[in-house]
Amino acid sequence: MKVPSISKQSIFIVLFICFAGTTLGNAGSKENKKTGKIFVIHAPVKNLGDYTKVAKQAARLKPYGRVEVNISTLAEKGFHEIPEGRNFWYEYASYNPTPFKFFPDPKIAPFIPADFAKKNRELLLAKAKILRKYGLGAAFWSYEPNFLPEIFFEEYPHMLGARVDHPRRGNHPAFAPCISVKETQEMYVDMVAKLIRDVPEIHTFFFKTNDAGSGICWSDWQYTGPNGPSHCKNYSMGERMATLMNTFKEGADKAGGDISICLTGSMFSDAEKKDIYEHLPENCYFQSHNSDKVKGINSTIVRNYPVKGMFDPLEIIRNVGLVKDKSANTVFISFRAPYDRDCENIEAIEKFMDLLIDNIDGQQQEEGAMSEEQQLYRMCTEWAGNEEAPLLYDAFKTLDEASQYKRESLKGASAMYWGVSERHITRPLVFAPQLLSTEEESYFMPHVFNTSEEEARMDYTDIHGAHRTLTPGAANTYVSKVNRAIMLFEKVSKNAHEKVFIKDMAIALKIHSSIFRSIGNFAEAQAIRDRNAEKLALPTHRPDKTPTWEGDPDFQPFISIMRDELDNTQELIDVLENGGMDFIAHANEPGYEDTFLLGPDLIGQLKKKRKIMFKHWTDIEGYLASPFK
Repeated sequence: MKVPSISKQSIFIVLFICFAGTTLGNAGSKENKKTGKIFVIHAPVKNLGDYTKVAKQAARLKPYGRVEVNISTLAEKGFHEIPEGRNFWYEYASYNPTPFKFFPDPKIAPFIPADFAKKNRELLLAKAKILRKYGLGAAFWSYEPNFLPEIFFEEYPHMLGARVDHPRRGNHPAFAPCISVKETQEMYVDMVAKLIRDVPEIHTFFFKTNDAGSGICWSDWQYTGPNGPSHCKNYSMGERMATLMNTFKEGADKAGGDISICLTGSMFSDAEKKDIYEHLPENCYFQSHNSDKVKGINSTIVRNYPVKGMFDPLEIIRNVGLVKDKSANTVFISFRAPYDRDCENIEAIEKFMDLLIDNIDGQQQEEGAMSEEQQLYRMCTEWAGNEEAPLLYDAFKTLDEASQYKRESLKGASAMYWGVSERHITRPLVFAPQLLSTEEESYFMPHVFNTSEEEARMDYTDIHGAHRTLTPGAANTYVSKVNRAIMLFEKVSKNAHEKVFIKDMAIALKIHSSIFRSIGNFAEAQAIRDRNAEKLALPTHRPDKTPTWEGDPDFQPFISIMRDELDNTQELIDVLENGGMDFIAHANEPGYEDTFLLGPDLIGQLKKKRKIMFKHWTDIEGYLASPFK
């Protein structure tokens, strides 16, 4: 390893960081009236003890500017929103925060459970109390306009807006209210005013639309195509968005508050983006194609979910060091797992903040410029000492190279979508899944994301409505690279200052490696099943009796995949039984397991997986000829 030389340096950092790792733009000619740097921390935790820990970490940024922490996480999943049947689109949105789930307008209140809103409101107010204790401001994250119950629109049909669900991801339509209707605007004004009155510390309101539960009338990129009521069809998208943002602002004004509004991570065509940007009200911002040239950064849980505790310092250094736009005055830092299912663990959050603050302090204390490698090596020296710094440095570099390979060669192979929502982690890999009994399917099939149970059963790589493939061998190559990093982390001795965190990182990486090993195995298995679709469509039968050493050319490859997945499953069980459950997101109660959240009895499910695979090991022999002489 070539150790980077270190000279006298400084790092000039000006950050504007969005929770989704994308850029945000301001209103152009309309200057933001706020002054000073603003940090907004996004960490969706329900437990107040954990929230207090997040607040303590956020408070470390107070010397560098105003600090706000998001308070809009729901206390309870919206079970009442999910229709019966395989309506997995609603699972995306079941944890969506929005003002009516805290302070429902009188029109909405009769149509949502009172206890649901009460619990959410109590959690929000308890979090606000914690923030006051630490002298922190508050932020509110939501999806707008969020869909409302069908029975609401039976009572108020003139407020019916766009259909916002995905027709290939559910069997029941969902509609959002039309923001162009005066009564809709009045509802939002009322709810935002109540929100700001109860939590006057809220300074930033940031939201998403046109995805996962929300949508705007006549938008080009609604999943069902542009749609909405005829009375608002002629408004431009910029006019619609300005109306929505001004409604939020009016609600804050009514409560005597002053909020900044940020539209983030939403789906719009380029023409719509341009129009929205040109219509932005004062002190409103947009994730836009012509925004300020700034970078985004977030915790690795965003892309590595369900694994927590992974840490890529080079990624943080790279993104932080390249952001130098002096006009950016707000910093969004996210530790949020997708769809608010979990949050990064506190130890990884602490290390993230350590690195961020170290860079900010370095700016003030030193001169010159420090390279990314020099910053990483300095951190490794602090963590492991001079003797073992080269080893730890190699481990992080190897991990970073693995991540780069994944971005280039495994595009779209998400641990969240493949591993969790398709249940590659826990479902048995067999040649003929149609032979599994209802009892054998009972622990995983209800959570496999597919509107059709038959498709969920028969297509291992139907990812949210589309049949996907991977480059053969790419997943195995990625797993090998991650395993190399694990080996290096495990070589760091017990004398290292950060030995506990390094050991925990190795555990998290083993879980991550196992998930991608499963993804690769299921992808390869489905490719073989696709090639043999005609044989699989037949009843089980005695294959060709001609004796050969090879048998059917796909027989041995499939058996090898099954064996690797069987071994992989046992290795994951071993990891989880030795502390690994702390590093994988899972429900604490069985009723909360869903398509995006693994169950509390994860180890038990993995043992079921192995047992079922053993039972069905010879099913393939009813379709493909085995080797025989």
